[in-house]
This record gives sequence, C-alpha cells and structure tokens, in this order.
Amino acid sequence: MTRKLSGVEGPHADATLETGGAPAAAAEVAVVLVHGRGGTAEGLLRLADEFYRPGATLLAPNAVRSNWFPAGHDAPIAANEPALTSAVDCVAATVDAAGDIGIPPERVVLVGVSQGGAVASEFLRRRPRRYGGAFVVSAALPGEDLSERSVVDEGGAENETGSGDLDGTPIAIDSSEDDPYVPVERVRATAAAFRRGGAAVDRRIDEGDGHGLSDATMARIGDRVGALLGDAAPPDAE
Repeated sequence: MTRKLSGVEGPHADATLETGGAPAAAAEVAVVLVHGRGGTAEGLLRLADEFYRPGATLLAPNAVRSNWFPAGHDAPIAANEPALTSAVDCVAATVDAAGDIGIPPERVVLVGVSQGGAVASEFLRRRPRRYGGAFVVSAALPGEDLSERSVVDEGGAENETGSGDLDGTPIAIDSSEDDPYVPVERVRATAAAFRRGGAAVDRRIDEGDGHGLSDATMARIGDRVGALLGDAAPPDAE
C-alpha cells in the first residue's frame, strides 16, 4: 500500500510511504526501511522477504526522485541541506506512523542502506532515544569531520527513560574493508560517535568490496526482529 507521508516539509514534502508485512491489527514490531540513492522503497521491501518475521510490519519511505540528498555523504552538512533535514523528517514521520498503529519506538527497528544508511544515522543522531534496534549498512554519518559529530537531542527533551541519548539502543554497523563508496575510517568514526551517544554498537567490517545488504546482515536483521517478537536471542554488542 502507498500513501503520502504526513508532516514532512522541504524537498521531500511529497514523499510517499510504502507498507508491507503484517497488517496493522497483527503487527507487534515495525521495521523502517530507508533505501539508498537510486533505489526505491518497493525494491527494499522485496529484499525484506529475506528477514521478514510474522508479526512485523514493514514501513518504507520513498525519497523524491530516489535521492535523499544531493552531495556526497562526506560533504559539509550545509551542502546537503535542506534535503538532509527533510529526509530525516521522513524517517521521523515513518516512526510516527508505527506509533499510530500502537508500535512504540522501542519496538521499531531501523534499516538504512547506503545513502539511506546515512539518513538513518542522522535521524538517530538528531532524535536519540531507545529504539528496538538499527542497522546502518554500507554507510556512515554524513558530514566532513565525524569526530566532531555527536548525538544531540535537537528537541532538547529527555525521553521517557530520563535519558537524552540513545539509551542502549543496539546499533549494528555493517560494511566492508574496500567498500567503493564508504571508507572504513568513516565507518569506525560513526561507530565511535554512536558509542559516545549511549548506543550498544556492533561494528562488523567484512573482507572484500561488497556494498549493500549481504546475506549475513539480513540474517542479523531477522534475528533482531525475532528477538523483539520473542522468538530469538538478540545479538551481542561488541
């Protein structure tokens, strides 16, 4: 099913939301899927068959013209505004859509791939709280110097647990040694930023030059969703 995302301004004001998986009445967990540059929500939903679990609803925002922001992920933040903020708002609106059917953030798993992983990372940085989990795949936080980027609650408010950080959210950061688009140093810097922000980070850097969702990563996503549904143990963090 396709519908327009509500509450989004800027370049992605006309973004749509694709849904799949369990219907709202049967959903216990939500998986938010953020596609990469040139990709589509529909394409990522098809891949989600590999890690789908009964009881999980799938929510995938669609970037306008399949592009979340114009410049590279390592460009100055200003070079990607206002598109980056609009993209983050799309993810926030998708998490809100999960809430509308009774699924709180601590039962939401975010999966961002390539450019979508940069958007998901920036969402986590700007909207920290406890989430059910996150997978940043072949991606890193956007911006030039990641050592200066930190998790900041832009709303200035603590979440329900009294914390203004990521409150132990399990974040898996998966990449490869020779990824052609994301240097491994940026992957490590992203992991460090999230650790400073209170997340439980599992950083995995595989051999080779793979880019995108691997079979191993999809298996780990399935395990995390299963853990929230109560039928598997959650992965250990590094």
